[in-house]
Amino acid sequence: MKLRGLLYRKIKEYFKAKEFKELPAFSISKPKRTDQIKKHEDIRKTNETYPLIEPFAYANIKYDEKEKVLVYNLIEPEIKDDEKSLFEKIRKNLEEIFVVEDPKNAVLELEITVKKIIKDLNIKLKPEVFLKFMYYFYRDFLGLNEIQPLMEDHLIEDISCDGINVPVYIMHKVFGSIKTNIVFRNGEYLKDLVIKMAQKAGKYISYAEPLLDATLPDGSRIALSLSEDVTTRGASFTIRKFREVPFSPLELVNNHTCSEEIFAYLWLLIQYKTSMMIIGGTGSGKTSFLNALSMLIPPEAKIISIEDTRELNLLHEHWVPSLARAGFGLPGASGEKYGEVTLFHLLRESFRMNPDYLIVGETRGEETYVMFQAMASGHSSLSTFHATSLETLIRRLTSPPINLSSTLIESLGVIIIMSHAKEKGATARRVKEVIEIVGVDPRTGEVNSNVVYRWNPSTDTFEKVGDSVLLRRIAINIGTSEEVIKNEFEKRKKILTMWKEEGKLDYVSFYSAIKSYYKGLVEIKPRKLLRKEKGIRSIWNVFKFLADQ
Repeated sequence: MKLRGLLYRKIKEYFKAKEFKELPAFSISKPKRTDQIKKHEDIRKTNETYPLIEPFAYANIKYDEKEKVLVYNLIEPEIKDDEKSLFEKIRKNLEEIFVVEDPKNAVLELEITVKKIIKDLNIKLKPEVFLKFMYYFYRDFLGLNEIQPLMEDHLIEDISCDGINVPVYIMHKVFGSIKTNIVFRNGEYLKDLVIKMAQKAGKYISYAEPLLDATLPDGSRIALSLSEDVTTRGASFTIRKFREVPFSPLELVNNHTCSEEIFAYLWLLIQYKTSMMIIGGTGSGKTSFLNALSMLIPPEAKIISIEDTRELNLLHEHWVPSLARAGFGLPGASGEKYGEVTLFHLLRESFRMNPDYLIVGETRGEETYVMFQAMASGHSSLSTFHATSLETLIRRLTSPPINLSSTLIESLGVIIIMSHAKEKGATARRVKEVIEIVGVDPRTGEVNSNVVYRWNPSTDTFEKVGDSVLLRRIAINIGTSEEVIKNEFEKRKKILTMWKEEGKLDYVSFYSAIKSYYKGLVEIKPRKLLRKEKGIRSIWNVFKFLADQ
């Protein structure tokens, strides 16, 4: 298949070069990720510029003296007045004839089609004007119009449009929530963009069904609204951007989201099939933490994941990713549409597959009851839930529509509370608390809990506030002493620190290290040796650099 794709591209490039010698080749490049963007103590000094789609689109974040706020300015090439008529002429012809035949070569197909239109219409363009036109055709025909450059910004987490004549807002990793210079003035244009997003997600949105939650091809989650009857400012959308490469546990440690000690503790519990639930508010990092936690599952274990929208990304071979599916037409007597596959259906079916670990992306309805039944029958489960405290979680679990018996809550081992902290506009995600469910009083239904770790916001550190009851129970269940379990916990803490110093941070390197650990191939090196090896690598890099010169 790769050879055929390469041959296809070479043939097209050959004929393109032969037929359109006078026009340059169009290409774009996605810039390398930058960590150089820093927040100033005095935001009035902020003036950061970095590329989005080189060499055409750039971001400039600057303090607006008039409004006294930071503004994210999208900088794009300007189409001059004397160029607009030619641009629109080519665009109209492009709308009539352009169809993507091979998505992998869509940019090349677009370029060939544009050049053919230019030739057929006998239009003369300067090379720089042609490239400028091509950028806008690429942005509008293959991308999401004005929003596409923002989709390429790795520092943007969320993109929100609240309607017409309102600035588009973003959630920036460095600067927090800031508005952009993008404003949609035309209601019909905005509706067309919302419909386009739905189509790219393979879904349908209309006046009859004006609300839609879906996933774009790159994995980003979208929430769309089409009708003014529902959102009175007009059509609206929110995009939660998908991180292509998931965070590993050690990357979350580097980001101060968690600590090596907490991950060592959770790693040990996961190996012995303790069920866990990650809770927190919207945007607190629940799914990212769930994905990182899943990397600690033994490589040979059978995993079944169940999600509404595909967000989890694991490297385990023995993994069955399951996805809920929307139905067709009007709901039947059961309240479900024809062909609909819900989380409840997938959970019920997963029991027949006999998984070692069950991962549910987000529980919120009747499927929660089924998941707790699975926990009670011995299936280790990991999931997320919208709640900001243990008390809120228990109240929601035991109330309609879930109506969970308080005795079933005992089958849940650990609750991890995530927090999305904000200070002076900057955002930070932290593990707020790690709580063990010790038991449930059968008479009163009261849940007995034990807080093991807690985040101290004043020092931005994680503190151990209680001894683990679950580790003690594991020692009893496997017939060993508490000392052995404690030593294993300390060993894993050292291993995580060692891997961090060795630079095994990304999820591929980390998962490879996890596999080596379970094969018995990991040996803890003394810190002196680690520093020595690190120094040798640094010296070798210097020699290599000099040799390359």
